[in-house]
Amino acid sequence: MHSRRNNMKSKESFYGWRIVIGAVLVLAVTGPAGVSIANIYQGSVTEALGISNAQFSISNTLILSVSVLFGSWISGLLAKNFTKVFMIASLVYGLAYMAFGLVNNTFLFYLLSILVGFGFLSTSAMAMSILISNWFVEKRGLALSIALSGIGIGGIIWSPIVTNLINSIGWRASYMTYGAIMIAVTLLVGKFIFVAKPEDMGLEALGANTANQTSATSQKENLRVPFNLKESVRKPFFILLLLGAVFVGLSNNGGLGQFPPYMQSIHGAQLGALIISVYSAVGILGKLLLGSIADKFGVVVATIWTSVALALTYFLAATTTSYGFAILLAVLFGLGNANGTVLAPLVVSAIYPTKSYAQVYGLVNQFLFLGMMFGSLIAASIADAASYTTAWYVFAVISLLIIVFWAGSYFLAKKDFKPVEK
Repeated sequence: MHSRRNNMKSKESFYGWRIVIGAVLVLAVTGPAGVSIANIYQGSVTEALGISNAQFSISNTLILSVSVLFGSWISGLLAKNFTKVFMIASLVYGLAYMAFGLVNNTFLFYLLSILVGFGFLSTSAMAMSILISNWFVEKRGLALSIALSGIGIGGIIWSPIVTNLINSIGWRASYMTYGAIMIAVTLLVGKFIFVAKPEDMGLEALGANTANQTSATSQKENLRVPFNLKESVRKPFFILLLLGAVFVGLSNNGGLGQFPPYMQSIHGAQLGALIISVYSAVGILGKLLLGSIADKFGVVVATIWTSVALALTYFLAATTTSYGFAILLAVLFGLGNANGTVLAPLVVSAIYPTKSYAQVYGLVNQFLFLGMMFGSLIAASIADAASYTTAWYVFAVISLLIIVFWAGSYFLAKKDFKPVEK
């Protein structure tokens, strides 16, 4: 009994939970800056530079393109020297964001967007997923979901603040202020909280002792594929893993990109905005719930949970215009779209050991962002060619196919599982 109490106390005081808190703080500033609050500046920047909304949106495309093209490379660098890469990227990210406030032409704006893209990739969800996975074997899903909830929390906090800053001090000073805050938060957390691996402090990852035991139960829990990234490329399970990532990106960004104009066209600007706020807020709960489901029931059940939630979201969008059902739709979407941030790294970690995780997840993240780049475009194109109703039915099918790809990937990978170090 005494040993059990000491073990529980050790878990409660485990330094990895400080890493999680640090990740929440970092993601609250780095996550929203790259995507969710970027469009708040759109009206001011387009007016000042004399460019169109489409020209402004190229900036967002460039930011996401960096993740598509360089995700695997950056993940490899983070795996080798997390602290150095994170600190340099944080400084580049913050300075490039501040420099947005100095631009007077589109060329410079686009060039800075590429630098922001590298900063976003190296300090946001992918980087924090790699760091958290180093520290947690047990409760990895919970730790990841808490850390990644920082993105949603930051979006809720910063959206009104940035709007007020633009109105009070102008868009140029607002960019500079946000960039300076980003540098301060990331460098302080990186210096005083983040430690790349528990071994650097003479510790072990949470649950590592349990995972390394030789009992039949723990050996079963410690099964993973014995392949690295290069060895996986031609494996059927790996192809399904990448296809699933693309469909996750499509399913997520189809709604994120097109629900706002669709809801506002039906329910008006004010009620449409409320629906968007609902799924943004529920998204925080969705991440926490998904992490717990994955820890308790496994990644296959978690995949089914999120995919069905997204499919029901799109089905409701296609079959009803009732405002009450629109609120239900928003709740379901908030619960389901956590699959891109929380579930993706958990699926990879359920198949691969720690030594292969970073590079594989980096490539999976590239394919996920590839889907995100085209999700909104495909939904809008179908709506233009036919109707939003048709688009939502298509995306309901896309959401259900995620189960086929990711559950299929996991079950195929299990055929190659062997005892490995997590």
